[in-house]
Amino acid sequence: MATRVTHGRTLTIFSRGLTSLSKPCTFIPSFAPISRRFDHALSLQKAETSESHDTGALKSDTVSESTEAVSQPAFATLRTKVTPDTLRAITTKPFNHVHMSSVQAAVLPLLPELARPYNSDESPGPPRDLLVKAKTGTGKTLAFLVPAIETRLKAIDKAGLDALEKNGGHPDSRVVEDAKRNYARKTVGTVVISPTRELATQIAHEATKLTYWHKGFEVKLFTGGSSKGLQLREFKRGRNDIVVATPGRIRDVLENEPNVAQVLKTAPLLVLDEADTLLDMGFRPDIDAIADFFPKTPIRQTFLFSATVSPQIRQVAREVLDKNHTFIDVVPKDSSPVHAHIPQNFTVLPNAGEQLPHLFRLIAHDQLANPGKSKIIVFLNTTKQTQLFATLSRELSRTTLPARSQIYEIHSKRTQSSRTAASNAFRRDRSGASILVTSDVSARGVDYPDVTRVIQVGSPVSTEQYIHRVGRTGRAGKGGRADLILLPLEQNFARYQLSNVPIKELPHDKLLKETVALADELENDPATFWRSVKAVNPSANAFGSKDRQFRDKPGVALANLSTEISGLLDQADTEAIEEVFVSLLGYYFAKASDMRVTRRSIYEGLQTWATEACGLPKPPHVSDSLLAKMGGLDGGPPARSAQRGPLRRNFGLKAPATRYANSERNRQRNEWTDHGVSRPRRWEEQGGAGAGSYRSGWGSRSSRDGERRDGEWRDGERRKSSRSGWSRNEEGPRF
Repeated sequence: MATRVTHGRTLTIFSRGLTSLSKPCTFIPSFAPISRRFDHALSLQKAETSESHDTGALKSDTVSESTEAVSQPAFATLRTKVTPDTLRAITTKPFNHVHMSSVQAAVLPLLPELARPYNSDESPGPPRDLLVKAKTGTGKTLAFLVPAIETRLKAIDKAGLDALEKNGGHPDSRVVEDAKRNYARKTVGTVVISPTRELATQIAHEATKLTYWHKGFEVKLFTGGSSKGLQLREFKRGRNDIVVATPGRIRDVLENEPNVAQVLKTAPLLVLDEADTLLDMGFRPDIDAIADFFPKTPIRQTFLFSATVSPQIRQVAREVLDKNHTFIDVVPKDSSPVHAHIPQNFTVLPNAGEQLPHLFRLIAHDQLANPGKSKIIVFLNTTKQTQLFATLSRELSRTTLPARSQIYEIHSKRTQSSRTAASNAFRRDRSGASILVTSDVSARGVDYPDVTRVIQVGSPVSTEQYIHRVGRTGRAGKGGRADLILLPLEQNFARYQLSNVPIKELPHDKLLKETVALADELENDPATFWRSVKAVNPSANAFGSKDRQFRDKPGVALANLSTEISGLLDQADTEAIEEVFVSLLGYYFAKASDMRVTRRSIYEGLQTWATEACGLPKPPHVSDSLLAKMGGLDGGPPARSAQRGPLRRNFGLKAPATRYANSERNRQRNEWTDHGVSRPRRWEEQGGAGAGSYRSGWGSRSSRDGERRDGEWRDGERRKSSRSGWSRNEEGPRF
């Protein structure tokens, strides 16, 4: 049931579920990290607490969603509103959707009026600008791409009609087709602004699929991390029906490439996706600058999609939207701040030494609870920490987990092409035991289907970020689970920051019992277990076979978990652990007030973490000058341990490696550097915890250009292999 009355009155949408969105898609294109041309079908490739919806002085239509559970309308009802080729892509190949989601049911019936070209000679019709509040994972990408395509088609048709009129009204198909072709090649249809490269690439992927049946449609990408020159060359070739971009790159192009900017300015439609994320990431100046390049409203049509409508979002809306716009809210007023159907648990560890064991028990629990379909995302808070845990995961997964696991790694140190490759591989992974170890570059907007569990190691930067991370599972109405692992120093996060989130405490010993019980079920009744595995993953085979998938005795591996971790940490790179320590200092210092702890407590807590969780023989220390740069400690400089001694670069060398003091060894190493011997740079030289180049197998003892032997540094000597034998395979272990 749906009722709509325009101009300040209400459109009520009764909705239920998004099961249609979970249909499998037989069309699985691959895509490049940069823009590509394509003709017929070239493949490219935030839920919040309910807030006030008042948009101030802005006149707006309002669309709200009832909590009554009634079926959504079918896409087939749009037969008279969208072109046949667009509807064909949605209902047959490649999407195969049947019913609309709530946001789609609110937006798409506004067609075809929503897609009409601007005409100053006509009297104003229904509002053309949209402000849409919708949760992530509800199909909102399709909700703005369909109008974008329909708007482009109408604009091209109008160009043909205008040419016909200039021709005196005489019917001449050649004149019309030439005019339409020239218009399509010399103008841009829609510019979509997305906060991250991954999300931008995903939107381009969806746009490519949606235009599958539209001959000649092309989608282009302008994203950072890829060759700007190549993107510009691709833009200048062929058509630019939909351009998807990240704020920094497109602003750069608009300001420094005048010829390209002139073409981009012809776009009649501007879409700001994940607007709240754009603001959270500091892109407000870029949004203002980008909007200023395009024609003003009402000539320019603007869609603004956001998971929340905060005062900051309302301010942006006042500046970029027409006063007479439509406000669509498909987040029920009694909506949970995060998907209510996702079970959420947090564990405050009894000590830092339980962090890795608890993490791997959670992974093992998911692989046993979801046999043949486990797909996990593990979130870390800093790039250095992500690098370290990815290395540990690759090594430990071989000996401690019930199933053979594929490990993927994404963070800002990786090149854009490798990030895209890892993202695509994880998205397509059907192995039944895959793990993505990632920083927050994967927290928002990016859609990974069938994720069974999200694990957050450490407290996220905010409640909102926690929510967005959890939103990576349970998408499109499917089930999932979320777990949060907290160090003792982080216990206040759950108490104060998650008070409005439906989350339960999970004692670490309870998880241990549950995991052991699941392992016992497999060992005691393997036939039943394998029936459930084969039901979802027919190709799975037991450990011991040629293509082994599951371990015969997972209980034994779980019992040896602590021993395996301890043995691996004996070979850890001390320098790497220290760099992670410094990166976490910077991260937690910035949120000390939210955690309701002192900086000294954070400093000492992370020292404990470095020794108990990472196996350092002595607590790491940083210089007083560095602490001062980081804001200092409350109450003066940190206390020095009487047993501290010189801080070693523990690469298996006997000589101490004092890292921060101006020691004789550092002097010698500086001299060697002056003579051309490369050496690992200190983290200060790398520009802080987030700088430096990416190393495969980061966190393990790797070879150096200069190796100290018998008390001397020998130029050019390189170890043939890593002592630890840690994996150099970035995408996962080889079996």
